[in-house]
Amino acid sequence: MVANTMKAVTRLAMEGHCCSQVMVLLALEAMEEENPQLVDAMRGLCGGMDSGMTCGVLAGAACMLSMVNPNAVEDRLVASLVQWFQATFGPCYGGITCAQIVAGDPRNKVERCPRMMEQTFERCRELLSGTGQAI
Repeated sequence: MVANTMKAVTRLAMEGHCCSQVMVLLALEAMEEENPQLVDAMRGLCGGMDSGMTCGVLAGAACMLSMVNPNAVEDRLVASLVQWFQATFGPCYGGITCAQIVAGDPRNKVERCPRMMEQTFERCRELLSGTGQAI
């Protein structure tokens, strides 16, 4: 289990992992599993898919939910996550795309994104616990 989510987020980011990779790595570490191919594949979602579009925290969290619960879409976990993410971060940053969150300032990746990863991971844990799954 990830005892301190923010410390884990910081460590993984310092190791060079992007937001979408961090989201999956948090779950893998909590489950005491490894999946290097999945972590490598998650790089394709970095930086809003290298376009500033879909936030990698949100995309990575959706993938993580599906990794832990193969029925995450059918169980409405992903939809619940998206609604929560929009309500939580959309008003703060004027939207939920990577470009809107970073707002052209690389410092925002350091200031905003780690907190978003921490909060989103904790929200995913809550959603999964509602289905009887713990990470």
